[in-house]
Amino acid sequence: MRAEVWRLYRHLLIGGGVIVACCYAAIEFTQYRFGIAEYEQHLCSDAEINAAALLLVPGYDPSGSHLTWRFGDSANKVSLDAQKVAHLIAQERWSYSSNRDFQLVLADADTPLLVGESLAQKGFSDHLFSSQNAFDALLSSSLTFDEKLGLLESFSCVSSQVIDRVDFTQQKNLLSAHGMGFETAYIWSPNGMDKSVMIGLARSQTLSFTVVVVSVVALAIVIMLLLIWRELVTLEAKRKTFESITRQIARGRSGLPKGIPDSSGTLKELAYSFDSMSSHIQRLLKVQREMINAISHELRTPIARLRFGLEVVKDEIDESAHNTITALEDDVEELNTLVDEVLTYGKLEEGSLALNFENTSIRQLIDGILEHNQPLLKHLNVSVYIDDDDEVIADAHHLHRALQNLILNASKYANVAISIRFSADESRWQVDIEDDGPGIAFEDRDKVFIPFQRLDNSRTRASGGYGLGLAIVQRIAFWHGGAVLVDSSGLGGAKFSLIWSRNQHRSSVS
Repeated sequence: MRAEVWRLYRHLLIGGGVIVACCYAAIEFTQYRFGIAEYEQHLCSDAEINAAALLLVPGYDPSGSHLTWRFGDSANKVSLDAQKVAHLIAQERWSYSSNRDFQLVLADADTPLLVGESLAQKGFSDHLFSSQNAFDALLSSSLTFDEKLGLLESFSCVSSQVIDRVDFTQQKNLLSAHGMGFETAYIWSPNGMDKSVMIGLARSQTLSFTVVVVSVVALAIVIMLLLIWRELVTLEAKRKTFESITRQIARGRSGLPKGIPDSSGTLKELAYSFDSMSSHIQRLLKVQREMINAISHELRTPIARLRFGLEVVKDEIDESAHNTITALEDDVEELNTLVDEVLTYGKLEEGSLALNFENTSIRQLIDGILEHNQPLLKHLNVSVYIDDDDEVIADAHHLHRALQNLILNASKYANVAISIRFSADESRWQVDIEDDGPGIAFEDRDKVFIPFQRLDNSRTRASGGYGLGLAIVQRIAFWHGGAVLVDSSGLGGAKFSLIWSRNQHRSSVS
């Protein structure tokens, strides 16, 4: 699992590094593109203002412009007014050379009138326009207010807005700079007018640099979260697969299922280790069962000889020794019973018994058990509660064995009373057997079904037994599609409930 966690960290670190690098590259590229767009916007405004001043203001010197200007051959042959210049500027043609230099051409009928060239991307000052002289010359010319406003509105890279008049204390220039956020705007207040014009750099309707940066960072966070989610989903899928494998191994399945994810990783190695451990445990259990069964089979012959020998000796000895022989016969019978229970449990455990399911009367089974074991039950008050409809589907022989084990188990611990109750519903049958003995502690209730398990309490110390009776009951219940449960009895002792399904019993345990 440490390798899986390290792989997760490694993927997250690599993925995070790639995402950070991509974000940095995207932000740098965006910043570069925004810088280019900003430069082009400033250059465009510079070109339009200076071009208008060159064509309309005689003697204007464009030395402050970022472009180098030259007139075409037909410039002196064309009569220009503000409307014509506005039309030419609206039809301006920009071109780029291979080294990213810019060229602006104003032409009349495909004949160049004015050409401006920018030989390098020179930096602009913090002011909105580097050619304030061009504005001063243009706005102080003899053009009318409407002609000047029309020119301003014809500029594609300059914005203009008529506002209420703003007066300034200094009257040196027609333009005054005022900060507006991160940009600079100029306010032109012409003499004799009751209005002013705010002039600024026209902004294209594109996303701001801040929005782009925030979007890139948000996208990076989303991608990182998706990467983390993918890794966690992969780990969760492997955890569920491993959990499923361990459950299958716990149920006794040998061999790994096909299609295990991460077939070359830690998961499959761990699964192989569990499978190997499970196979080894199953081999040990199989050897143990085979050994116990073999010993039990081999014990039948000497037990039979002991029984026969005791019968012979009993006929030849005095009456005074008969009690000893009888006690020895009882011991031999106990050995025979133990061997029989071991063999029965072994067959039920390994599934080598063929069960014959048929309609069986619970009343007849219980009455037969009570009658056969009357000497063991005569000191107890046994109450039986059975519905009129007592027909069940079960293997009569093994159900008889299970009920007898439960009844005799209750008789060992009961003080004066045993209760036997049969009930049924649409899905199952149930037999409850209760006693008024010492009961079973909650933490010990699962232990009573473990073979040869003996609880160190008052319930077991006085009863004897081999610890196989309830284990046999549990296996019989299992092959009937049911279970045996332990609870507290209303009589004060223990309550065993044998429950099996109407529909899920098995026709064979093999």
